[in-house]
Amino acid sequence: MAQYALYNLPKTFKGLQFTSPTEPAKIVELSTPLPTAGSVILRPLCSNIVSYAREVFCNGNPRGYNYPLPLIPGTNAICRIAAVPKDTPYLKPGMLVYTSGVVRHRDNTAAPPLLQGILMGYTPESEALMQGEWRHGTWAEFVKVPAENIHILNEQVLTQGLGYSVVELGYISTLMVAYGGLCDIGLRAGETIVVAPATGNFGSAAVFVSLAMGAGKVIAMGRNTAKLQQILEGTDHRVKTVAITGDAEADTAALETHGPIDAYFDISPNLNSSPSYMKSGIASVRPKGRISFMGGISSDVQIPYLAIVFKGLTLRGTFMYSRQQADELIKLVESGILPIGHRGGFEVTGQFTLEQWEKAFDHAYEQMGPKRAAYFITNDE
Repeated sequence: MAQYALYNLPKTFKGLQFTSPTEPAKIVELSTPLPTAGSVILRPLCSNIVSYAREVFCNGNPRGYNYPLPLIPGTNAICRIAAVPKDTPYLKPGMLVYTSGVVRHRDNTAAPPLLQGILMGYTPESEALMQGEWRHGTWAEFVKVPAENIHILNEQVLTQGLGYSVVELGYISTLMVAYGGLCDIGLRAGETIVVAPATGNFGSAAVFVSLAMGAGKVIAMGRNTAKLQQILEGTDHRVKTVAITGDAEADTAALETHGPIDAYFDISPNLNSSPSYMKSGIASVRPKGRISFMGGISSDVQIPYLAIVFKGLTLRGTFMYSRQQADELIKLVESGILPIGHRGGFEVTGQFTLEQWEKAFDHAYEQMGPKRAAYFITNDE
């Protein structure tokens, strides 16, 4: 008990725990972790709820995500630092921070990372990490994370200068994903980029991040015209929309009316075949243009091999983002260049306690879309 008193931590904490994707979750009480070398204990304030949460942790896990059980889920979050070890003097208890769920291997930087609290990957290295120290996530009163996953937020600028609430800052986690892929293909000021599909949380975020990065024109593709209209609201003349018809040639022609197109950003959901818009997006890119794949298609896809060869296109796959990219995205928000919350017309549609997890999952699945987000509020300030 002396150690807990030293760090001003309670002996136990509550978390939302799943023991099976076919059984309901339970609120459990576990021993509070203590900070060890290279780790930090956080008090989550606002934890993101992805729209597909119930397809991962319920209904038999139809998405087939690989994770250990029992598990407290939750990845990215806005938190307060609760306790730090002696080897991290720069971080202080009470600091407002963003914690990234992307846990990378300290002994093998080439190995793919895991996503704390949701996906342990498919390599022996990532499985070992999540089955051990970095198992549980942010849907809890406390969470232990690697120190390098902490990104300090300028609280005075964000909450006083720009007037954001802590909950509004939660949208940083959605924007962060798109920024990783856009950076990796080197999106430059003045360029034209196609985003498809753009009507989901992460696709629409790519539209807004592209604007903040200086894109001259962003073409948002989607089947849902109402959601395409939501993307247009509050944006300027640089955003255009193209409805996906399923006719690849017609959609390509529609895209080319906005050309020349410098880049295509694909963030497709889990599909069983090649979507028509992928063919259109790639076909519309100019010679020497770039393509970013960030989606979750589980099957092989067809790509126009010769077109990529003859046009000299660059195809880059990206999983999440780097630590440096995370810091850069936060700077865009802190500078005001990338408006979120009430400044950007974004809406927090739901704030839930852990006990309301079923309602939260249904809400996220049914209500999410452009400029909309929902969160678990595990520690209310």
